[in-house]
Amino acid sequence: MVRTVSIWRWQLVFTGSIVAIVVMITAFKPQTFANPLVVAGFGLVILTTVATLAVPWHRLPRTAATAVPLLDALAVGFTTNAPDIRLGFLWVFPVVWLATYFTLPWVLGGIAFISATLVAFADHNGAPADILLRLLTLVITLGFLGVTIRIGSQRSRAARRLLQRRSEQVNRAAERAEANQRRVVQIVDALRVALVVVTTGGRILQMNDAYRALYGRDRFGAALPSASVEYDARRGTALPPSRTSLARAASGEQLQAERVWLFDGRGQWRALEVSTQSMASAGEGEDITLVVIDDVTALLEADEERRAFNAVVSHELRNPLTAIIGHVDLLREREDLPGRVPAQLDIIAHAGERMQDLVASILQQTSRSAQEPFAPVDLREVVDEAAASYAPVFSGNRQELVIAGATSLVISGDPFRLRQVLDNLLSNAAKYTPAGGRIDVAIDTAATGQAEVSIIDTGFGMTPEELSRVFEPYFRTESAVRAGISGTGLGMGIVREIVAAHEGSIDVSSERGIGTRVTLRFPPRSAEEVQA
Repeated sequence: MVRTVSIWRWQLVFTGSIVAIVVMITAFKPQTFANPLVVAGFGLVILTTVATLAVPWHRLPRTAATAVPLLDALAVGFTTNAPDIRLGFLWVFPVVWLATYFTLPWVLGGIAFISATLVAFADHNGAPADILLRLLTLVITLGFLGVTIRIGSQRSRAARRLLQRRSEQVNRAAERAEANQRRVVQIVDALRVALVVVTTGGRILQMNDAYRALYGRDRFGAALPSASVEYDARRGTALPPSRTSLARAASGEQLQAERVWLFDGRGQWRALEVSTQSMASAGEGEDITLVVIDDVTALLEADEERRAFNAVVSHELRNPLTAIIGHVDLLREREDLPGRVPAQLDIIAHAGERMQDLVASILQQTSRSAQEPFAPVDLREVVDEAAASYAPVFSGNRQELVIAGATSLVISGDPFRLRQVLDNLLSNAAKYTPAGGRIDVAIDTAATGQAEVSIIDTGFGMTPEELSRVFEPYFRTESAVRAGISGTGLGMGIVREIVAAHEGSIDVSSERGIGTRVTLRFPPRSAEEVQA
């Protein structure tokens, strides 16, 4: 359809020019119409125009349109028969048409056709040399015009194609940038941390869904009727507009985990930690700041629950332990105790005191700092003490406990925590080894210089799948559950944490029906520690 309109446009412009010339001839030199070739030329233009408007050009090949400028050239050739009117300049129209839309051979062919019509129909009055000169001048002029326009048209098309390709590339880049921006927005909106970008003028450039939900904003950033209000403390004083988190960030204040309380639109208190981060300038003289707001309400509530749990532990465990230890001390003062009873009371008292220490460590609000230096600890002594505590258990189960290896192996550590490790491992060995079984404890120095303690039992053992889950909280083997063996499934996780705190490692290997081997390795003491 575009090609059809272009053909119509060119032909109507040419026809309009011919009509204007006919009007002028009628006004100033009507006798020209006495020449039948001139009338035929003007008539051919009209017929060609009518045919041009009637032909469905979109259904025909592209080269079919060359018939129109060639017919126009023939019509102009008819009009050149008038001796006193120079209408040959009208050949410029078909030549320009051919040069604009068709290849150079068509342009040269059109010029040759025009030359033929000039020879056939033009007025031949005058000397042969003059006629030849007019012919050559016309051919050279039209040839120069056609070639020049053709080259310009090719360059114009090449430039248009280049601009079109660049436009397509720009559009594709814009689409990719828009898609990337949408992905970034989706990722940012999926975060649970509230993010907002604010300028020095207090204007919000961007925010994510977490911020909208927290501060009661719609998707356009406007405040909802039930907007949230910031306070300096829970149930404290509402912050003035100049001291809100956004206002302080816009003013250039650097915030780092600043605590703010928020009363949201649903009537709930939320504890927030606000941090700021400077970003690239949004424009001349205007800086922007990223505000990161983390909702720590759940953490504070968990801390409150932990303190309540500590209070329960203090009341429910410490007081009964105090009573147990007190009555054991009273029994130990008696002189009529038979046989092994005093030794057994000593074990009970020692176990109660250790339980008191354990409860105290649970109740502490801060654990031992990782930077706090450890004291020298003899692993052999820790093993012997733990074995003495569990000797009645092994004896009652008719289990054999054998301790072998180094008589002294000193490392740097926490004796209380290391005793927890040995107690847990010996307790497991006793529980999961059937009556008549054997538990071996080997203490030695490995080839790498590390202190090594191995506990080997001949118990139930574990499958590879169970072994892979041995450190999971609350995990217990299926055989232990079926046998009704008591336990919480937390012991091995506690052991691993204590060993890791000593920069050591723990390795567990087991085979179903054969037994389990637990190997502890601790770094050797440094030369400075030995010298000290």
